Amino acid sequence: MQGFARWFDQLAAMLARELAPSSRKFRTALRMTTIATVGAALVAICHVNNQLGTYIVWLLVGAGPMMAPRKAITFLIAEAIALSVSIVVAGILVETPWLILPFLFASMSLITYVGATRNFGSALLLIQVVCLDTFYTVVFAPDQIGWGAAGAFGGSVIAFGLIVLFDNWLWPDRGEELLLESLGASVARDRSRLLEAANFYLDPQSAPRPPLPPPTSDLPTHVALLHRAGAEGVSAHRRAILLAAITRVARIGLEADRLIFAARQNVPGEIRVMVRPEIKATVAAIAEVLDEIAHELPAHIAVGADQPPPASRTRVRSMLENLGARILQVRPSYIGKASAAELENFADFTDSLAALTGHLERLLDEPPQPPAAAPANGAAPRTTDAPDPALVRFSLKVGACVVVGYALGLLTQRADLSTILTTVLITALPTYGAALRKMVLRIVGAIIGGAVSLLAIIIVTPNVESLSAYLLAVFIVFYVSAYTSLASGRVAYAGKQIGTTFALVFAGLSPALDVYEPLWRTWGILLGTLVVAIVTFVLWPEYAGDSLLPRLRKVIRDTISIVPGGSAANTENDIQQANSGTMRALAEILEVADDAQVEGRSSTVNHRAIVEAAGTLRRIANRLASIATALIVTPVPQLDPVTESARAAVLDAIRRHLQSWLDFFGSAGSLSAPAAQAIAQAHLSDELAMPIGQFSSRLEEREFARTESWTLEQRRAVLAELHSMRRVEYLISELNRWLARIPGPASNLAR
Repeated sequence: MQGFARWFDQLAAMLARELAPSSRKFRTALRMTTIATVGAALVAICHVNNQLGTYIVWLLVGAGPMMAPRKAITFLIAEAIALSVSIVVAGILVETPWLILPFLFASMSLITYVGATRNFGSALLLIQVVCLDTFYTVVFAPDQIGWGAAGAFGGSVIAFGLIVLFDNWLWPDRGEELLLESLGASVARDRSRLLEAANFYLDPQSAPRPPLPPPTSDLPTHVALLHRAGAEGVSAHRRAILLAAITRVARIGLEADRLIFAARQNVPGEIRVMVRPEIKATVAAIAEVLDEIAHELPAHIAVGADQPPPASRTRVRSMLENLGARILQVRPSYIGKASAAELENFADFTDSLAALTGHLERLLDEPPQPPAAAPANGAAPRTTDAPDPALVRFSLKVGACVVVGYALGLLTQRADLSTILTTVLITALPTYGAALRKMVLRIVGAIIGGAVSLLAIIIVTPNVESLSAYLLAVFIVFYVSAYTSLASGRVAYAGKQIGTTFALVFAGLSPALDVYEPLWRTWGILLGTLVVAIVTFVLWPEYAGDSLLPRLRKVIRDTISIVPGGSAANTENDIQQANSGTMRALAEILEVADDAQVEGRSSTVNHRAIVEAAGTLRRIANRLASIATALIVTPVPQLDPVTESARAAVLDAIRRHLQSWLDFFGSAGSLSAPAAQAIAQAHLSDELAMPIGQFSSRLEEREFARTESWTLEQRRAVLAELHSMRRVEYLISELNRWLARIPGPASNLAR
């Protein structure tokens, strides 16, 4: 009982943090609720006779990028064609029902694959939902499928029209603004967690024990908002900066988790007492920088890793050095006396402070500016790569889940169970971890939404005498759902699902009157979740490591291609395209990292190592792109053969390092931890240092005599190249460390 009470207290504390009020949440929730309520009113006024009418409006509200009129018209035309084809095909196949299942499997698999590769999002999901509803309805009411399809299309016209109107004229809400505010809120939460951990670590008797870090993070929300900002027209250069900010925030969050694990360990505290003032000063300096970043992010992202950092960040490094000096001073007092557990715990805590300092002391590195002729929109270029095997498997899995859910619904002989198919399409996700997180949140949201819907049927329906009373009930429930959905990824989807369940159960053409039909629809949501669970977790599990490797290989391959002399280093546009592709793949890798975290012990990869490796690869790619771009924009004269040979040796060493990892992650033992460690150990520490040192000494010889006749811009370019090479040398060593830790079970952050 005491354990349950403690769990309940932790849940209440987590919800209090997640649902903490803010002006942005109130405004965004009001916007979403206004659109949904107006849509519900129009559905009722226009007598859109389809249970999906209000649901379609709610599905599209806040679910994707700002909707342009042209895009809305395109999707409506596509939906009209899809519904027309569905009516004809369903009418034919209902006479031969054994053909319906293979047709649904093939069509849903294909549509899922196309939607995932083209990033069509919720609009394509809507088309899948209305078409599946047609195939389900034809079995129970074949003479009504035309009217049902017309009602679904009418609801879609209302939904798309409202979204276009609000997104473009009445109340636009850009994804980049939401992302920046969400990043700032995440940093503010991490600052609070840092202070909680440090206070308990230094004074466990009076400070409250910090709660365990949650199994999910804000990464899915941030990456989704990044994709949304890109779809809304943010340039590739700006997307790269946003990705850098997301990666840094994720790394800060991981270190905050690590600090909490260290602080919660029950070990003696004699060592920490000896350096208490220095730890407190270091934590205060880090907290000050985090506070600055949290307030700065919603308006501005500071970039320029080579620029002098602000004074507050310099102070963090100074405080950490003071802590290190104090540790050396008191070391003789505790060595030989303190237990191994205490030594390890103290080292882990101070190492996390050092890692946080490393993340904060420099500004973000800025990716190379695109060439002037490059397009500024955020449209992703079409790829000619071979089909992604992981994506193909995911699409086939969705098709299989649809078939099982469809058959299950038919066996029960209940037309109300069409929500099984809707649940399957929403819940089935590429990896074990992603599906698990969404399933749990969907079940929680469906239970709460179902309970709210039943209360509305019992309390509201008998007293509804006008449209205004009906809309008031709809507004209240949708506002609560919208506000909850604006929390982090820990609870956001459950909040959205409350409104989804309410829209399906209560808010149809008119308030629901029958209690049993809503109960069947809620039961359908749970059955659909069960179907996905069986297929995803038992019959065909796909772990994060399976989807990680193709993306990781692509990033490394693209990074090699932009090394000067590589296949993508011939023109500015080629460099920009390759670097942009790398940034997109790295964003997907961050999603995989969060899935690995949810998978826990069953994961085949270490989520923390993925985040760190992704951040390091991003910085390496940006540095190499800058070197390659500078050689094109500011060409320099040829140096003597020995100096040019040293420069080429540096680039060859970088290629060899990256190629060795590309070969490893493409081999049969790509998820073998011992093999990965062997690759990292095979790279000598001076492989890059020696040629860089030789190149540097040749340039600096006789006070830069070899570049004396060059222009100022040329001399500046070659020195910037040398500086980037030195930075890449450090980043390559970091990359070796983190890539070697990716394979194998997810490690305990406390170690």
